[in-house]
Amino acid sequence: MLTKSVGPDPMNTIYSEKSATFLERGLIMPTRSGCLLKNLLLRLRTDRTGRWLCLLPVCIALAVYLALVCPSCLYASGQLNGLDYETALQKGKDAQRPLLVFFTTPWCYQCTEMKRKVFQNKDIISILNERFFLVEVDISKNTKLKEDFRIYYTPTTVFLDIHGKPIMEEKGYIPTKRFRKLLRYVSNGYYKTIAFSDFEKK
Repeated sequence: MLTKSVGPDPMNTIYSEKSATFLERGLIMPTRSGCLLKNLLLRLRTDRTGRWLCLLPVCIALAVYLALVCPSCLYASGQLNGLDYETALQKGKDAQRPLLVFFTTPWCYQCTEMKRKVFQNKDIISILNERFFLVEVDISKNTKLKEDFRIYYTPTTVFLDIHGKPIMEEKGYIPTKRFRKLLRYVSNGYYKTIAFSDFEKK
């Protein structure tokens, strides 16, 4: 009886050639245990998430530092730091900063325009937050301060020294350029030696 010689299995040959080709190209073939490529991608995604999770405590610590140690850095986004009158008065004494009290009413068009144009200016915001304590007073609600400061026109801007004594007041809409000069005039103490009319000419 003749025996048939058994050569290499063509299926094994084809499979081996494909395996070699995949390995040369750096690819991974699916196996019975599942798709290794899918598992690899899932692992990479997990590693990336892990790295972000490691950075999370650093981001939280930085946010806390900015809030506690460097609060002026938070005002770069353009938010004014307004206070109520009594709080601002106490803080002004403690920090040796003057107060700016902005008297307004809800129906005052010029008040709205100042809030929209002047108080939204980045330079104005920066100066106010760093050198003043800002108080906004609605005289339709706070009649006591209205009577104390004798305010009968809005908007009225009143500057107070560190002891709460009036330095000067301006009635009506104040353009941004002039308002910036007023802030510099008060915050640098020029009001002690020179009138604002003379200071404005310089």
